[in-house]
Amino acid sequence: MSISHGEFKRRYTAIREFMKNEGLDCLLVFGQADDFNRGNIRYLTGWGRGGCCILPLEGNPVFLLPPIQATSPKLPKLMAAMDLLELKPSPNPEDQVLAELSRFDNGRRIGVVGTACMSLEMHWVVTGACGSRIVNATDIFESLRIVKSAEEIEKMRISASIADAVYTRLREMIQPGLSEYQIYGEVKKINYEMGCEYSFDLIDAAGSSMNMSFYPTEDTLEANGTLFMEITPAFDGYYAQLPVTLPVGSYSPDLHRMVITWDKADQAARKILRPGLKVSDLYHTLINTVRENGFNSPYRPGHAIGLDALDFWSIDPSNKRILKPGMTLAIHPSVLLEMGDDGCGMGYTYLITETGAERLSRIDLAKELIGSKA
Repeated sequence: MSISHGEFKRRYTAIREFMKNEGLDCLLVFGQADDFNRGNIRYLTGWGRGGCCILPLEGNPVFLLPPIQATSPKLPKLMAAMDLLELKPSPNPEDQVLAELSRFDNGRRIGVVGTACMSLEMHWVVTGACGSRIVNATDIFESLRIVKSAEEIEKMRISASIADAVYTRLREMIQPGLSEYQIYGEVKKINYEMGCEYSFDLIDAAGSSMNMSFYPTEDTLEANGTLFMEITPAFDGYYAQLPVTLPVGSYSPDLHRMVITWDKADQAARKILRPGLKVSDLYHTLINTVRENGFNSPYRPGHAIGLDALDFWSIDPSNKRILKPGMTLAIHPSVLLEMGDDGCGMGYTYLITETGAERLSRIDLAKELIGSKA
């Protein structure tokens, strides 16, 4: 399965409309092979390993690849839009970008997307060639990527189902003495077996804390402690997230109250999640619910999610964006007494619909873990 050629052509048309309105001759799009910077390149090419793509106003996008990748027989299996691209082996991408600019530059502005992913040498080359005509065009991609198409939503539904499968397996295997290495290995095994190229998974098996790590350590699960896991598989590049705080045996009384408080915050969010809601209002609803129940919520309570694990913006008090149908959000307020103390962090990926919101996960964490009837 992969994104269709029709979907890629729709994207190219929409991006080019923005380019015409902004007076851009072409876009230079840069990305990296990590969970926070691969989305723009994947949106154009289906390739999740970073790189540089040049999108002209007319003609096929030009995608530059290291020679060893450009000649790989696996390439058609890794790049969904391969037949729509002009692929060019590029042992020296700086020189190649200059050559492509000479083809498409008609003296108007040049848009750059992903400036943080450019090498210093590439930055010097592009600014030397185009000077003040260079503009940051990231807003074009944000405005299009934040609202998902039907194909994109279907990919995220599959990712959410994979996260559910990981959760089910964790519940089966959790016991004192189990190491982070064993847990992490099992999570990755399920993700890959179910068709994910990559996933973003945070873990903490020490005590009942939330000292989140990208990588497993020698820590092991403790009796009556917790396993914190942020399960985030990506199917065909699209992430869905299911953060969980699972009991190793049973929750302590304090942890039980924290999970109840998390459930209250989640329920409060679901009551207001709909088109027209300001993101900052969602933030205050989540944080205030936690505080009103006697706890703190020091971590970010969520973010947009899609082709990147964090898709452009977070749920924070200064975010004045308005929710629209087709937006997808990971909502996961943390609940702690104090920073560094025991705590829980849980949540779901939600799709904003025409009339409200849909939880993409079929797992009901409150019902599963504390018997709450949400």
